[in-house]
Amino acid sequence: MKYISLKVSQLWGLISEGDQDAFAFIYNTYAPEMFKYGHRFTLDTDLIEDVIQDLYVHIWESRKNLAIHKSIKFYLFSAFRRDLVKRIRDSQKNQSLEGYSVDASWEESFQEILVENQIVLESSKKITLALDNLSSRQKEAIFLRYIQELSYEEISELMGIQVPSLYNLIFKGIKTMKDFLTSNNHTSKAILFMLMMI
Repeated sequence: MKYISLKVSQLWGLISEGDQDAFAFIYNTYAPEMFKYGHRFTLDTDLIEDVIQDLYVHIWESRKNLAIHKSIKFYLFSAFRRDLVKRIRDSQKNQSLEGYSVDASWEESFQEILVENQIVLESSKKITLALDNLSSRQKEAIFLRYIQELSYEEISELMGIQVPSLYNLIFKGIKTMKDFLTSNNHTSKAILFMLMMI
């Protein structure tokens, strides 16, 4: 597709000028990943879809006043997270965001990391047990870094924490999973090697 090779500034320039095909390209490229990311916070599929649709409508309507030069993906994920969290908090003011993490979704994402590295656990239950030891923020940080491949600086800004704290958050999360899998004989040398490389 012709848009893949464009620089961010070029692609956004086309969108700013009203190129609907370029806009459809960023929607088709990022909306499915945003949908998966939304399930880290809530099981309400309708809410996730509404927030994504509202965000893209806002971007299209405001395209001439928006300037995105660095990363369209980061802009979309950042705006989506902000809007989704706000909508969740508005509907459930007395509950913390921590309660919205969906374990099954994290399990699927970690399984993706293993499969990409040609490593498969005998049972996904082992992943679930390992992930149970992580906080929601550790899961989110690992997801953004290794599934969405955002930079530490982008994740730091998105999650509202300093880069050194983010390094620590991810390192401790990976170490917790590795220690759990090792101590419970749930892993092989290959999996341990992969975890050490993350």
